[in-house]
Amino acid sequence: MRTQVGSDPGPQYNLARSWARYGSNAGGPSVGTIVVWRHHVGKIVGQENGKWIVTSGNDGHAVRTRPRSLAGAIAFRNAYAQF
Repeated sequence: MRTQVGSDPGPQYNLARSWARYGSNAGGPSVGTIVVWRHHVGKIVGQENGKWIVTSGNDGHAVRTRPRSLAGAIAFRNAYAQF
């Protein structure tokens, strides 16, 4: 995610849950928002058939874009810069 937000925020964002404090509160899911789970982070890139499409790294040992459940998400954040 550090490479997806414009300016690299640094190694303190190597832990997924650190992203719960990045940027500003998005108030919920929407296209372009960062979604944070306790041990995973991704970017919502779309919505299809009522499911959110999320791009994230280390998803099955690869960067993948796929429908994901947002259950258990601890934060939805707007990035400081467009990405």
